[in-house]
Order: sequence, then structure tokens, then C-alpha cells
Amino acid sequence: MQKITKLTKSSVKTLMALFLFFDFSATAIAFESSGNDVDNAYAAKVWKYMADSKLIGENRQRSFPFVGSRPHGSIQEVITTEAVIDGQKGRLIVKHNYGAKEGLTAHKVYSDSQASNYEALTIMFKREKGYDAANNDWFWAEYKADGSIINYQGVDLSGRSPACLGCHIPLGGKDREILNGKAK
Repeated sequence: MQKITKLTKSSVKTLMALFLFFDFSATAIAFESSGNDVDNAYAAKVWKYMADSKLIGENRQRSFPFVGSRPHGSIQEVITTEAVIDGQKGRLIVKHNYGAKEGLTAHKVYSDSQASNYEALTIMFKREKGYDAANNDWFWAEYKADGSIINYQGVDLSGRSPACLGCHIPLGGKDREILNGKAK
């Protein structure tokens, strides 16, 4: 009976190793296919949708800012909605990220001109089933205030972004969503 237990433990360890290998392999494939011209073009369509829907820009919809953490701004403002991009309806999470200027508070971000403290805009858009099944079919992008894609260490942050997935995978939640530093 003891030999069977050891064999079972060994088999479980082997199966876990294989599972982790295939899970990380799928994620590695996603990393290789991010930030390319197709992803950047799709990110431009998301930007246009956000501009047309008043989710970005001077007269945009607002939500109450809250204290956040890196890699996003020290103050963040999030709006979630349903969007239709290229005929695909999905959940769109828009996060405005503000920098840690001295004395910056959520109240100041809400009441003052945001331009002086604005760092970036990050989004998650739920694409069609099968787009990136290993990561719940999310499309990710991080933009500068002018709508151009941020390039981090030689990689454009669009598509299946390794910078986004690098945090959202371990912090998780069942659908990769993390708001206010807490996993859902």
C-alpha cells in the first residue's frame, strides 16, 4: 500500500509539472504575438470607440478616483461598460492612471485639471471566444494621453500584453479582472 501512495504522489507531481508547462507554454505563445501591427491597429479601433463614446478626452464620463498602486498610477479612475468593436460586443474596462505628484489625492484628481498628473490609460476588452482562451479572451492595451501605444522594453503594450498578463495572471480572479488592488 505504501508503494502505491508514493507512486500516486509522484504521478501527481508529474501531472502538475505537465499542466504548468502547458499553461506557461500557452502564455508564452500569447506573449510572442503581442504588440504587433494587427494588435496596434485593433488598439486604435478601441481608442476611436472610447473617443466616440466620451470615455476619454476633456468632456469624458467620470467616475470617482481612488488610491491605486503600481504599475498603474497612484490614483486611478475606472469606468466599465459594454462596447462593440469590429462587430464584437464585450466588456470594456477603462482605467485612467494618474502619477504620484506631491500632494496628489483622489479629490485633487477629480476636481483639478487632470492633464498635469495624467500618466497613461489602460484597457481590457473582452474579445470573441477563442481570441486568447488561455487568458479569458482579453485584449489589453496601454496608451499615452495622445492615444499612441506605450512601448515598454521594446514591446508595444497591445494585444496579449506580457506586461499586463505578468500581473493579472498571478493576482488572477476567475476572469483576470483586478480592481483597486484586490483580486475578484
